[in-house]
Amino acid sequence: MQYYVEGGGRRRGRCKWFNVAKGWGFVTPDDGAQDVFVHQSVVHKSGFRSLDDGEEVEFESKPSDKGVEATFVCGPSGTECRGSSRRPLSRKKFRKIRCYNCGDFGNHIAAKCPHGPLPKRCHNCKSTEHLIADCPIRTPEKPLVRNGNNGNVGLDEGHNSGIGGL
Repeated sequence: MQYYVEGGGRRRGRCKWFNVAKGWGFVTPDDGAQDVFVHQSVVHKSGFRSLDDGEEVEFESKPSDKGVEATFVCGPSGTECRGSSRRPLSRKKFRKIRCYNCGDFGNHIAAKCPHGPLPKRCHNCKSTEHLIADCPIRTPEKPLVRNGNNGNVGLDEGHNSGIGGL
């Protein structure tokens, strides 16, 4: 098996596979030599650089520590590569955020809410008749009181712990 064509110039081959998310793949040369590693940075294509599986290409290569790698990849007769129609999934994790205006979970905030400004309403039961402070369904919480020694806030349990503000 032939591994590398010394001074062979431009050769022809087909893309064996190409991972669009990672930006690399392999080309199988038409002359039967070893598969050639291809990184997206050497692909001659405008926009998102990739190769489609089975795409016919011309390439130049050089030996490397791990095998043979392409130094230039283009389409037939020096044209731009066709590229893959697949695009990688975004690495950005989309959090569902809650719009303070409409209350929907989605990808917009109150300033860009498609529903426009809505009347004020209770955050607990969503009624427009009252606000959360006056909600009849809301369960009352234990009131918070300030400790007279150092201003600490705690639950009013009706007794002093004897720690003295520590």
